[in-house]
Amino acid sequence: MRIVKPSESIDTIISVIDSAKEYLVLVSPYTNLKGWENLKDAINNAAKRGIEVLYYVREKEGIPGTEDLDVTLYEVPNLHSKMFFSEKMAVIGSAHLKYNEDINWTYILDKQSEYIDMQGFFKNNIEPFAVKHR
Repeated sequence: MRIVKPSESIDTIISVIDSAKEYLVLVSPYTNLKGWENLKDAINNAAKRGIEVLYYVREKEGIPGTEDLDVTLYEVPNLHSKMFFSEKMAVIGSAHLKYNEDINWTYILDKQSEYIDMQGFFKNNIEPFAVKHR
């Protein structure tokens, strides 16, 4: 696991998005991409490339801010996890995808065992409770 400087967190998440070849999973309870046009563009460009983009937000609270995203949107009760991964790369951290000046931590999972553990957490604790919104 490798920590990323707070000033590089969004660029790191964009790297995950840009490296996706098959699928992209974005887990962020809350979203507000106003001011992060580069992030919004990266998400929508992934969909245009034919990447399956799945976005998980907190039930009843996380939908605002996702209207301009070309994603399959899911709501999850009590969601507070933040993780961003493709078949190639994974990032976890404390940051919501909300444009603000908060200081957050972000880690790149650079070991296969870490990636497998993170996917297991997602498959056991998030995916089974997700309800498709659109």
